[in-house]
Amino acid sequence: MGQARAGDARVTFLKSNNFWRTWKPEDGNVCTSDDVCLRLDRAPPKLLHPPPSAQTSARPAAPPAPPPRRPAKKDPAVAMLESAIAVAEAVGTFKAWLRSPPPPPRPAPPPPAAPAPKPVPPFDIQDVPKAMRKLAMPMAAKLQERWFAGYENYSRTPDDLRDELDQHGTRYAKAMVDETTITMDWVLSFPRAKRMLTELVELSVYQPKALTTLRAKLRPYVNRGFLIAWNEAADFLDYHKKFQFQFASVNATWGQRIASFLDRSLVADGVPDDLTGALGSFNLYAAVKFASFQLYPASAVLHEVFVYVRDPYEFSDEQYLGHWNSEHVAVVPAHQVAGGWLKYPVVQGNPHAKDAVLYPVTNADYRAWRQKHGRGGDFLIYTKPLSVRLPRPLRISL
Repeated sequence: MGQARAGDARVTFLKSNNFWRTWKPEDGNVCTSDDVCLRLDRAPPKLLHPPPSAQTSARPAAPPAPPPRRPAKKDPAVAMLESAIAVAEAVGTFKAWLRSPPPPPRPAPPPPAAPAPKPVPPFDIQDVPKAMRKLAMPMAAKLQERWFAGYENYSRTPDDLRDELDQHGTRYAKAMVDETTITMDWVLSFPRAKRMLTELVELSVYQPKALTTLRAKLRPYVNRGFLIAWNEAADFLDYHKKFQFQFASVNATWGQRIASFLDRSLVADGVPDDLTGALGSFNLYAAVKFASFQLYPASAVLHEVFVYVRDPYEFSDEQYLGHWNSEHVAVVPAHQVAGGWLKYPVVQGNPHAKDAVLYPVTNADYRAWRQKHGRGGDFLIYTKPLSVRLPRPLRISL
């Protein structure tokens, strides 16, 4: 592990019990050795999609190589003379070897070097998805592997992220908008997401603030008689901006769940599940599906809405995401590691044993990996809209 520095300390933390999906209190040593750290060195995986700027222009085929020339036939007399010269040179070399003194005795071999200290098994940031699968989070692992396999793509500001603008100020390429991996069926298989859907369509869409937003979005279409909202949008982002009028939040982010350990609530909640690992904190959005209009008095009525998830997959903040190895995740509470030790690994037992070291991981580590390798693609997640019939018609005056 290297020489432990002064200040290394014993720390208590919660470690995942992968079978029961609960936290188990354990302890270990904080390690501040420079050679024990999260690695960012492994080469990126195969590129999933070419970047938009990649040009694949066909090159003209190279002309065929000329056939090799046949060597000219050598004159027999010249060949005989060259053979005689070669024989004479070989005889001279042999005689010189006979007259040379015997070689000096070989020196004794040096004593064998002491074996190098056994290195601590490395843990690369690309091993985090493996641990996610051990923690029953296959969707979270799949999304993170997609990020590693993407070309470099990110938004510079929250406003750019809202508008799906990349670091060059251009719209995200289609490859960076994922409308197939996450489905509403999968999201609603988690009871808390289903509860929020019920709250959204039975209560939230009727709230005054939602009706005010909806009124402003429908007023330009009052002379239509009826509106098929999806047909008025150029793409999903355009539809989202024009016709989304209410949302319901689901979850806290992974980092917020980790931070909640300070009040011990993680013990009751258990290890975050696949929905938290994949989407963190996200919204269920309600948007117009169909609307019918009446001119006198001007009004609109909705019987159904579209509900969907829109969520960016990115690493823009400074959240601590736990201590990881290829088998487990652990939560080291900040009050246990005063003095900035939260950024250091925690060791249990022999550091040279497999998975004895737990490494701290933060969002900043993913950005550092992207800077190092020029890869790592932030992307937008959409689900296909789910049509939901409202329990009672939604009527608004225009």
